[in-house]
Amino acid sequence: MADEVDPQINPADPDPASRVWPLGGTTWVLPELRDAQGAHAVPGGIRSTFEVDTDEGHLYVETGCNHGRASVSINAASLQVGPMALTRMMCPDSVMWVEHSIVAVLQGQVPYLIYRDILAVGGADKALVYRSDLPPAA
Repeated sequence: MADEVDPQINPADPDPASRVWPLGGTTWVLPELRDAQGAHAVPGGIRSTFEVDTDEGHLYVETGCNHGRASVSINAASLQVGPMALTRMMCPDSVMWVEHSIVAVLQGQVPYLIYRDILAVGGADKALVYRSDLPPAA
């Protein structure tokens, strides 16, 4: 049948979390924020995403309330993020807290690290910890 997958040609990945996701082309979802006081889970019902278009040199964010875009250049250990243009809707306080945290981190030169399906952006005093939304392309 045409719909069947030949396991010898395209074997199932026994441990997809062991693969490294690319920075660009991946939708990263924010489950956790970190600051000097520790780790904070993003409140339930808030979906915040981070995407980098490496071809166009843009960073796109969804804060849970607003959508934004900034120019970005990438090197091995940091992002150089230009001014963020955001839509200007007002949302409940918990959503605005997430948005303010994102905007506070994503400006200027920002360190980042990818480990498997986790992307950490920021430093010890403020960091955004993202997880990939989908498995990487084979």
